[in-house]
This record gives sequence, C-alpha cells and structure tokens, in this order.
Amino acid sequence: MISISAPAKVNLYLHVGPARADGRHPLDSLVVFADRAAADRLSFVPGEAGLRFSVTGPNASHPLLGASEDNLIVRAVRLFEAWSGRNVDGQLRLEKHLPIAAGIGGGSADASATLRLLCAAYDIGEDVPEDLMQASVPLGGDVPACLAGAPVLMRGDGDRVEPLAETTTPLHAVLANSGLQCPTGPVFNAFDAQSDIPEFREVSPPGASELGGFVQALQTDYRNDLQAPAISLVPEIADLLLELENTGRPMFSAMSGSGATCFAIYEDALAAQSAAAALKTHHPDWWVVSTVLGRAGFDLTRQAE
Repeated sequence: MISISAPAKVNLYLHVGPARADGRHPLDSLVVFADRAAADRLSFVPGEAGLRFSVTGPNASHPLLGASEDNLIVRAVRLFEAWSGRNVDGQLRLEKHLPIAAGIGGGSADASATLRLLCAAYDIGEDVPEDLMQASVPLGGDVPACLAGAPVLMRGDGDRVEPLAETTTPLHAVLANSGLQCPTGPVFNAFDAQSDIPEFREVSPPGASELGGFVQALQTDYRNDLQAPAISLVPEIADLLLELENTGRPMFSAMSGSGATCFAIYEDALAAQSAAAALKTHHPDWWVVSTVLGRAGFDLTRQAE
C-alpha cells in the first residue's frame, strides 16, 4: 500500500481582476500549504482490473465525494491513465478530513495528491513530470499550485504557477472553519456586483525575510478581494475572524480563497497551539487545526497491506 497526505492550501493574499469576456477572473495570489496536521489522506493498493474508489473520514458523507466520473479524484485517475497509457487497477481510498467548499482547495489537493500517488505507485517517481502538471490544468484552478506543493505565486486563471523562495521563519498558524458552506460561484458573482472593484495588477510578493516584516507587509500592502463579498453572503465569516483575533493575539488573520475557512498567524508553535485549543473549547463543533504553513507535508509512505 502507498499512501500520501493532501494538505490544505492557504491564500496569504488573493487579488482578483474584473471578469473577462469568458466569465473568468485574472488572479494574483501567494499560496502556501499546511503540514499533515491539516490534510486529507489517500491510499492506493494495486489489485485486480478496474478502479475501486471509497471514502471514509469525518467528512465522507458529502454528496460531492461520490465515485462518479465527475469526482475530481476519479478525473485525476482518468487523466493519469490517458497521460501514462496505463490502466489504474486497484483500491483507491480517501480519508476525508478537510472541510468541503471551504477556500482551502480540498478537492484540488486530493486530485493533485492522487497524481503524485499514482506516479509513485507506477514507478514514474515521487515528483510529477512537467507535462503532467500542464495536463492537470483542466482539473481546476488550484490543481497546478497544489501539485507544486511549495510556496508559489498563482496567477492567470491559476495555471501560471511561479515558485517562490520560502520565508526563513515557519508560519505557525491556526485554520478554522465553522462548517458553513460558501460556494465559490456566488462569491465571485458578489465580487462582480460590487460598485468599487479594486484596481487589479500583479504585484511582487512580500520580500521581508523576518516574520515580523513579512506579516507587516501582508497587513499593509495585500488583501483578499473575495473576503468582503464572501462576508456579504455569509456574515458569520466576520464572526469567525473576530474569534481568531480575540484568541491568542495573532499577528495576522484573514480569510483563505473564497471562504469560509479563515486563518491566523502566530509568533511561534506554542501560541498557535494554545489558540487552537482555546478555540476548540469554545466551539467544539468547528474544524480547528494548528499547523505550519510553507511547503506541503505530503508524507508519502509505502507499507505492507
């Protein structure tokens, strides 16, 4: 059996341009990834002819997670088969922990981890070849970034992924989601309906190497253009941000992606862990995780079934 983690992605900032004629929006975002504390887990056991796909875990019952050909994981398998000329035969299992439609790229993380898993299972290597990365673009805007698995600038429609040097200090963070759905489409519609859409241009990422300078730059020069539209649809997101601000004195907090997951950055691991524990005490039904943001914690392992 081969298994791999599919860590959450976090948009430290997300600048969005006006919709083009095709209805899509240009993006400019700095994307980082969680460690395995905030991740789904996929496993593959080669076997008899045909793919058998199953889902377990605390978020396994969501209707988007069925084994139909529309499932992103199944689509990733079919893409791998077409690219490699191989049939994927065996049992593929998803252990679903990340919240769904939550702005942290759970489906894209699962699809990209599937491609990594299959490359390892079929002795192609633990790194995804460049042409397969390019072929993955139709799976979704976050998939190329999730395949990179390291801090990147995500631009264009999400298809332009530019590697970025990591900050010298780990970003100790808390991710929190109250369980409310915040579908991407309506959020972008609310963004388009604004009378004062921010001017869009691609910008250079924060350059400060020290944590304090990096966070200060995030606070003053960058934003998530979807945060206000998302709050207009799901006002509870503002309450979640306030809860983060009032728990553990974070250095910075914001919403990730199109919501509704929010994150906060702390000075060190102890501060993040304490904040997460306090938040869980007050809201035991929320998804709350203390993690380290930076490179993705794929944790690829091989073991006897």
